[in-house]
Amino acid sequence: MQGQDGYPLYLLDHSVVHTGTVVPQALWSPQNVNDFRQHVSDASLQMPIFFTHTNGTLGLSLSDAANGRYQTLRDAREQAQLGGKVTTHIRILVCGAFSLVSLRRTCR
Repeated sequence: MQGQDGYPLYLLDHSVVHTGTVVPQALWSPQNVNDFRQHVSDASLQMPIFFTHTNGTLGLSLSDAANGRYQTLRDAREQAQLGGKVTTHIRILVCGAFSLVSLRRTCR
């Protein structure tokens, strides 16, 4: 998809309207010089990865993610663009009973 000026348009975020439970996320910032170097100054900007289903709904339940139920996700069999990496960590900060939930997926 292109804008009127001919440049490509990129989806950077979604607006959540009329939905179920949404886990609000805090903005991450580097806590030390090494984090800043690794994730900011020496990093390449990557496009966000959205969990969008084939019916257009957005999001993935923690239960579905933890149990490998991804079949209704759009492009579920395609590898996500991870900036040349083959693995990534998705960290979801949750307030309440869990302080940090971490999911790891290896693309093959």
